[in-house]
Amino acid sequence: MQQTNKTYRWIVVILFLVMTAFGLIVTPDYGMPWDEQTEIRVLGSNVREYIGLVLGAEAEPEQSSTGLVFLDASENVDIDHGQSVYYPFSPALFFNYGEGGARTLMLLWHGYTFLVFMTGVVAIYLIASYLTKNWRYGLVASLLLYLSPRFFAESHYNNKDIMAMTMILWCLWFAIRFIEKKTVGATLLFALFGALAANMRITGLAFFGLCGVLYLVTLFVRCEWNVKTFLLGLLAVVGFIAFYAALTPGLWADPLKYLGYVYSRSSNFSDWPGYVFYMGYTQRPVPWHYIPVMIAITTPLLVLVLMLVGNVAALVQPFRGKAKELFAGEQKYYLVMLAFVWMFLGFAMITRPILYDSWRHFYFLYGILLLFAVYGLETLVDLLKGKWKWLAVGAIGAQLLAMLVMVILSHPFQFVYYNALAGSNPGAKYDLDYWNVSQAQTLMKLIDTVDSDEQISVTAAEWYTGDGLEKAYNILPESYKERMRLVFVGSYTIARGADYLMINPRGIQICSDKTQEPRQQWILAYGLDVYLSGLEKVVSQQAFGSEFMTVYQMP
Repeated sequence: MQQTNKTYRWIVVILFLVMTAFGLIVTPDYGMPWDEQTEIRVLGSNVREYIGLVLGAEAEPEQSSTGLVFLDASENVDIDHGQSVYYPFSPALFFNYGEGGARTLMLLWHGYTFLVFMTGVVAIYLIASYLTKNWRYGLVASLLLYLSPRFFAESHYNNKDIMAMTMILWCLWFAIRFIEKKTVGATLLFALFGALAANMRITGLAFFGLCGVLYLVTLFVRCEWNVKTFLLGLLAVVGFIAFYAALTPGLWADPLKYLGYVYSRSSNFSDWPGYVFYMGYTQRPVPWHYIPVMIAITTPLLVLVLMLVGNVAALVQPFRGKAKELFAGEQKYYLVMLAFVWMFLGFAMITRPILYDSWRHFYFLYGILLLFAVYGLETLVDLLKGKWKWLAVGAIGAQLLAMLVMVILSHPFQFVYYNALAGSNPGAKYDLDYWNVSQAQTLMKLIDTVDSDEQISVTAAEWYTGDGLEKAYNILPESYKERMRLVFVGSYTIARGADYLMINPRGIQICSDKTQEPRQQWILAYGLDVYLSGLEKVVSQQAFGSEFMTVYQMP
């Protein structure tokens, strides 16, 4: 038995090392998303506050080594974004990288983001292994997270939503240790990761609170109230408040005002003037079914089915036993996860807040949903007999293999993944590269395609593609950057004299819906499809049945 334990541990360790190495190797293949620089500036604003607190205001850094300006925390409108997970990364903001510094900083940022995500892969392994008492289910959970196409891609650059999901997984793991072991170390780690999760997204506060309620209920049901358990509970609360205050410089000047600002921005981001393209229509706000449908069409199908089975099983199980039995085992944690998932899904469906494209505002739920998928798999395996049991095991193995194939074949564009429920051409109904992540790859492909050593000029037809084009150009390898230049003549005018025109179809998508009149910012996209029909297509980026970035040769 001891030899078997050592063997499986080596299997898990080696697999995790391979997964980490593969993710780091492909890191340079991903471009810069829309608001990455915004998040780095938020980190810089927080760093300013810490340095000012220790060394004085005159020592506060005002920009990164690459020229990103760091506002005072009181002047940064995005200070609610937190970014505490990136505090260990902050020294890298000030290193002198020389030529190509913007690209180097981006690659380091993406590599760090992926490494934090990998800790989430470890966390979900630990949680699933504990809940099922079987390391194999833990391995399935970690592979489901790692190989989910959208999450594999975004684990390299989504520095807000993926990080929030990761912190919630660690908060859950240490909540389990806190409730079961009742040690000071587990209590403080539970408070720390609860504070980190809350700093990244206010939903982390709700999850910490639910776990705290579970602790209290468990003590009552088990009749375990004593001085030690009371003091540990008090330590968790005080520790959370202390950690959150220390991690959140924006809170220091006026805590109540800051918390109100965070809640208002998180619950309904009305400051964002954009639109969501959903089911072929321009939406603002999104309909009540937006989040459930987006989860359904961007999750691999078998995983989606297992999520539903796991939710039903978690709902039914408490009615099949006594409360003391329920709170003596692992089932109580599924109840907390069930409450957490449906509290926020219900909030989105009832209030219909202003949300960003896709369902990334709710990515913090994905790790929990995968734990339900593993619970659903465990439930089916336990219910099935004989060859049917092995059929379930084979099905999940085939699903994991299919996910691996999708990740490899669609690389580095896994972020536009939709399953069969979205139809054969998801781009006709749903957002694609709304973050302009593919533009750097598209520029490099264009330069490789052009049969000439002469410098080429590239322009965009509207502000959205143009913003991404400028960011993509700035983070190109120097060998590519010197072979091209950008041409802009105005927000609403196609630059004459440019060699190539890059198009993100998002603007055309938005303006294809005649039921709403988008704002002036999209005016040039009207009739653009007719103009493009007369141009030669030079580069086309496609994945999962949709074209999401195109370059045309200008007349």
